[in-house]
Amino acid sequence: MNDSAQTPDWVAEVDELIADLRGPLGDDLPFDPTPPGLYTADDLYKGIENGGFAACIDQQVYARARKSGGPAIGPVEALAHRLHDHGITVALDAFRAERRLVGVMGGHALVRGTVGYTQAVELGRKLAQEGICVTTGGGPGAMEAANLGALTARMEWGDVEGLLARLAEAPSFYDDADAFIDTALAVNADIENRETNLSVPTWFYGHEPSNPFATHIAKYFSNSEREDGLLAIATAGIVFVRGGPGTLQEVFQDAAQNAYRTFGPAAPMIFLDPPDDPEWWATSGVMGALDRAFLAGDGSRRPGWDLLGHPDSVDGVIDLLRP
Repeated sequence: MNDSAQTPDWVAEVDELIADLRGPLGDDLPFDPTPPGLYTADDLYKGIENGGFAACIDQQVYARARKSGGPAIGPVEALAHRLHDHGITVALDAFRAERRLVGVMGGHALVRGTVGYTQAVELGRKLAQEGICVTTGGGPGAMEAANLGALTARMEWGDVEGLLARLAEAPSFYDDADAFIDTALAVNADIENRETNLSVPTWFYGHEPSNPFATHIAKYFSNSEREDGLLAIATAGIVFVRGGPGTLQEVFQDAAQNAYRTFGPAAPMIFLDPPDDPEWWATSGVMGALDRAFLAGDGSRRPGWDLLGHPDSVDGVIDLLRP
């Protein structure tokens, strides 16, 4: 794990409590209820060599969470989840101190080798080159691409293109999970001079792999806590690329946080159209709905209205995010 800060005093106290609870939990608990820091890809993919994706620690935790996470979840297991997530939040708060975080939100189904995937890589890369810590939801698709772009920000673009060609040989997780992840791990292992970046995934969607291109991974059991917090910590703004229902949910959740100043001052909301559909955000109806959402009953504009952006290029995104 990444040691984001010294172990806080509360960990020792909770460790004593967990020691008393381990009888009901069992000795095979695959996660630490009091994590000392954020995860790395090595942490989550430990054991993958023993049987593929299904054998790694990440999937062992997911299998346990699914087994215990139905309607009859026990109070001891639930407590272990909550303690774990609290520890991740403590480590995440330490990590993000003094860093300028910009979120990149987009669809998990974006396929490697497409122009949209390459655009998201370019976006993450240029954000990192501006000194921004790229932050994503940590899954495949646009999230993987943005983390990869940030991670390789110090590399020559020609070398990055070589990595993209390798990844495109296993384009989709849904076609072959093991090939998809093995390819990503092999590419990740070959990247040197890495740029720090962050992902915030969840075991709620644990059937999807946490992409290995984030240097720091804040993985949660609770998707609601993770979702709300992911948007809240991106205090320097969020860039939205094409996605499905999850991305649209994040758009309007972020709009509400801005309009009501839930977590402080409003931050930029920037919408980047995919190269193969340059009017996607307009024709999707999102821009029109936001126009209504930021209109108060007295006709004035709610906070954040002036921070909406719809540039026509990645460079335009960077221009809007510069202080």
